[in-house]
Amino acid sequence: MSLFFTRKPFALVVLFCLSTGLLFTGCKPDPDPVPESKDTGFIPLGEWASDWDIYTITNTNVEYDDGYGKLNGNIEKAVDFPNNAGVLIIKITASPGDFTVGKYTGIYYSSYTSTGIRLANVWLDGSDGWHPLEADSLSAAESLFNVDNAGDHVSYWGVYTKK
Repeated sequence: MSLFFTRKPFALVVLFCLSTGLLFTGCKPDPDPVPESKDTGFIPLGEWASDWDIYTITNTNVEYDDGYGKLNGNIEKAVDFPNNAGVLIIKITASPGDFTVGKYTGIYYSSYTSTGIRLANVWLDGSDGWHPLEADSLSAAESLFNVDNAGDHVSYWGVYTKK
């Protein structure tokens, strides 16, 4: 009989430790889920001006005038990014010479509000100077101009206010 009582407390301690340990190894509750960013195809409409250049953005077109010439393009795709940012993928219809008519490029925007925005054309620094970044097709442009590449494609953001 004494053997039964000696083993029983030991068994109870082991059982208690195992059951208590299981309480702490269970699944942790998920924190409040972060809503996924939904691409609505938002376009920051308006006339956006800085001290030296201006973007005019409509539902279908982007015109960029830097005082030396006008870059025009039809908006083929508008892609939302988180935090009031995104990219307008345009098919170039007119260019002052740097961009190629018929190709696709991106106009990135960030920090959008109803009265202000940051905008950037896409340029790359090559061994022989700066070149516009272009794609031959819309699908290639969609792969190229995205949230993951914005930091690589934009070296300078212009600050614009709505006219």
